[in-house]
Amino acid sequence: MSYLNRPNGRGTSLGDTSGDISSYWPFDALPKAAGKLLSEAALELELDHDTWLFHQDDPADALFVLVSGQLDVYQGDPPMWRKRLAPGACVGELPLVVGGERVRSGSIRAVGSCRLIGLGYSDVRRLLTRRVFDALLTPVTERHLARLELGLATLFGTLPLSMLVEIDGAMIQRHLQAGEVLFNPNETLRHVWLVDEGRLEVLVERDGQLQRVAEIGPGQPVGELAVLIGGERSAMVRAVRDTWLRGLTAPTFEALLMRHPGAALGLARTLARRLVQANQQPVVVNHPRTLALVPAQPGVDLRGFAGALVEQLSSDVAVLGAQQFAADAPGAVSLDDDPALRRFGEWLSAAEAEHDAVLLLVAGQLDAWTRACVSAADEVVLIADSGDVPPPTEVERAMLTGESPGELVQLVLCHPPGTPTPGDESVLMPWLEARSQLVFLHEVAKGDRRDFSRLGRGLFRS
Repeated sequence: MSYLNRPNGRGTSLGDTSGDISSYWPFDALPKAAGKLLSEAALELELDHDTWLFHQDDPADALFVLVSGQLDVYQGDPPMWRKRLAPGACVGELPLVVGGERVRSGSIRAVGSCRLIGLGYSDVRRLLTRRVFDALLTPVTERHLARLELGLATLFGTLPLSMLVEIDGAMIQRHLQAGEVLFNPNETLRHVWLVDEGRLEVLVERDGQLQRVAEIGPGQPVGELAVLIGGERSAMVRAVRDTWLRGLTAPTFEALLMRHPGAALGLARTLARRLVQANQQPVVVNHPRTLALVPAQPGVDLRGFAGALVEQLSSDVAVLGAQQFAADAPGAVSLDDDPALRRFGEWLSAAEAEHDAVLLLVAGQLDAWTRACVSAADEVVLIADSGDVPPPTEVERAMLTGESPGELVQLVLCHPPGTPTPGDESVLMPWLEARSQLVFLHEVAKGDRRDFSRLGRGLFRS
């Protein structure tokens, strides 16, 4: 039964409320008269905290606009959290484009009390002329094609929207924490995965040590070739940072290719291109792009240090702190749940896509922001003022003991202005003795442009 028709739906006509569906996407582009007709046919609904709006595989016969509150989206059995929706989000509009009898591809649950506007598909089709209806479908199609094609186009090539929706509905979700292994060498693969957010690293053993040979980022697949040939993966794949994936089981993947020859042909072309472009020897990835800067002492001016460094770099580097994240994602500041961590991952991925490198400014204490940053960073860099050598900070100790993800490999020692660098060995050795895990040690004199220019090349190993 549609939620709009449930006795406990607590729905009221929008004619009796201040709601207006024409002010929300995708209805905001409609002519005023059409928007008024839809508003008169719609209902305003209220959901209590933890109430389900609908469940996966329920019949889909209405769409909803979230007016206030938040909604969590789940998929799979058992339900796995996928994302959190904010006011203004439209839910269930895709079946208008695809047509036919459709079922819900996920489950929706209220976070706190929520107000929504509900509108039946039959009302939309009945009230709008063909020309206006087609104009409504255009923004919906464009938005969903962009989302569904992420990764799927990389794997299968160009597919019709109906097929993309079918594939998306069959996908399961998985969340890997930083450092968690997706699969090990010689493990038989049972899934094909696509990275939604985050980053994976591919590791092979050479001379008794694991060496990173590739990275897999948003929109990229992993495991498809091994599933096709029924073989084992020769490398380890591990999450570099918190990573969210969508996947198809091997039987579902194979059945999809059998039913849709176009998808099979697209996959064959994708794999052929990859084989042609592949080098005989994999390239070792050893240039960090995202660094977390951790202060060694309470008085270290991280933002001033980062500003002086960026001034001497020829590349485009973003300097990001907790305040920027709070401004961009006000509902996710606490970083103490999966939705907030995923929002952090999306925010950082967007910054990485827009800039050549990213510097994350980390607090001295081990709070949720610090954990998220050191977990997501390619490397953690300790920034220290020269002088007495302090004991390891709370953040350093947590990384050493494994309590927190991340690995401290670089130290920058900041000397007073005018100090010759590199300094005397007697100044450096106590730092190395106190922190034996350090691999790279850098020195700069504050205000010295040449030192900071050299430091930039050293930090990013460029």
